[in-house]
Amino acid sequence: MEAELQKKLLNRAGNLLAKRSYSRGEMRIKLSKLAEPADVENTLERLEALNLLNDSDYAYNFAFSRIRLQGWGPIRVRHSLLHRQVAHQIIEAAIDRVWQDVGDRVVLREYLDRHCRKTGIPQDRKGIQKLIGHLRRRGFVDATIYSTLRQMIPDGAWECFETGE
Repeated sequence: MEAELQKKLLNRAGNLLAKRSYSRGEMRIKLSKLAEPADVENTLERLEALNLLNDSDYAYNFAFSRIRLQGWGPIRVRHSLLHRQVAHQIIEAAIDRVWQDVGDRVVLREYLDRHCRKTGIPQDRKGIQKLIGHLRRRGFVDATIYSTLRQMIPDGAWECFETGE
């Protein structure tokens, strides 16, 4: 009976992993519907031994994809990975690795280039505030936002923004 349950859990995990990657925490939740916690943990350990489940790789690939391809900032990536049951230390290591590979200013600059192609570079205080709010919601840090925008926005418009005129 025990071997049959283990096989059932591994089959279910295999079917799930065939569709997309999962973190250990997500897989635990999915498999907990089928068996007791001890049996689920044994299955998770087996999946890790087979390198079918690896939170470090999962977090890095998730972060790289969201940051590089979708223009997310580190705050939003961190929040999303925490929601996906990835450990805080693994998240920080993954985000640091992505920033070393890509660079935060490069990602923000590329996202702004794509975004401003549609909307144009803001020329007034209200437009700049709106853009800063948008970038914050995407998860970028204020220091990166301000330093990047200073380089993109014309000096006159930036001065109006800073003085509040």
